[in-house]
Amino acid sequence: MDKKILFLPELFISFFVLLGLYLFLLGIFPINMEIIPLADRTEVQIHKKSLFIPFKDVNIVIPNVKQAVIGSSRSSKGGTTYRVELESFDGTRTPITSYYSSGYTPKETLQKNINKAIQDRTEYKHVIRQTFLLIFGFIFTFIPSLMLIGFISQTKKTTEPSEQKQTQKGPQRYQTTYTSSTNTEEDKYKNINDSIIK
Repeated sequence: MDKKILFLPELFISFFVLLGLYLFLLGIFPINMEIIPLADRTEVQIHKKSLFIPFKDVNIVIPNVKQAVIGSSRSSKGGTTYRVELESFDGTRTPITSYYSSGYTPKETLQKNINKAIQDRTEYKHVIRQTFLLIFGFIFTFIPSLMLIGFISQTKKTTEPSEQKQTQKGPQRYQTTYTSSTNTEEDKYKNINDSIIK
């Protein structure tokens, strides 16, 4: 009964451990962005790993970039996170990272550097370290791993006493049976001796 109850939590926790390892490994790989000024336009190339297809290279080419802007997202608790987006002349926006993260100042610095390179028509290369994925990957791996170890140790503690009780009951039954059979044989011999003496 205990094993069935603990099976679902262990499976659920194992899922988060695997998810954490996946995010952590993805966070190791940085995002490489390169601004290339052409004759009549500014092209931006982004090289990164896919979040959906494991470790597949994704190359994003934005052919006609107008400027870099800062996108924001507000959570239900009131917190705001940010990311840098590249705006084309047709109004479409392409985010450099697929997720938002805290810290406005680093995004503002990157935005200014991109816009300066676009205006000056100079090459610009930037490497984005995905610290956000590393932190979340570590949290999703470390904490659920401790919980999983706790569940496994608790399962062992609950199963060991029941096994000990079963092993103790066996010899006691055998000993009781043996004692009763021995007493019966002694009674037979006593009755025979009493009849001879008489």
